[in-house]
Amino acid sequence: MKNIFNTFTIIPSVRVLKDLDYALKSTLPIILLSEVHIGNLTSLVKLCQRQNKKVLVNVDLVGGFSPDRMGVKLLKDLFKVDGILTSNMITINMCKSVGLFTIQRFFLMDSKAVDSSLKSFKNSQADAVELLPSPLAPKFADEIAKNKNIPILAGGFVDNKNSIEKFKKLGFNGVTTSTKDLWNLQ
Repeated sequence: MKNIFNTFTIIPSVRVLKDLDYALKSTLPIILLSEVHIGNLTSLVKLCQRQNKKVLVNVDLVGGFSPDRMGVKLLKDLFKVDGILTSNMITINMCKSVGLFTIQRFFLMDSKAVDSSLKSFKNSQADAVELLPSPLAPKFADEIAKNKNIPILAGGFVDNKNSIEKFKKLGFNGVTTSTKDLWNLQ
């Protein structure tokens, strides 16, 4: 999945299951299942993969899931997800150890949160990073790039075409967005 970010990538963040069909019809290569339950994860992943989509899950929002060693192994072996998003560096490293693509989320709430995220990032094996909320992402992207050369995404409040164009021009590798109107721009 690493080469997925060779060009700017929009990742649909499916928060409501009724929107999944819309994401499946897009030309976008990845779908983020943001709020799902462990009970329907297998069927949703199969549905996405039948449409040749890579599937990411936000492990912090999967109902009924525990991101411990067994849970992480099940994500890979039983549920067949391609990758995960989380802000937890330990979960990132566990998921990476079983071969999942990993995106570390940075919540840019205040300077303490940024310092803490940067500290954990140094020991993280993340394949990419997502900066949230997107309006603050440009301010911190250079700091991330100084620490590691990995794809940088913006997320949160990516809700119009202008914001997508802005992140492209700034050199971001992609965005995550739950705004359905943006899922057909690529």
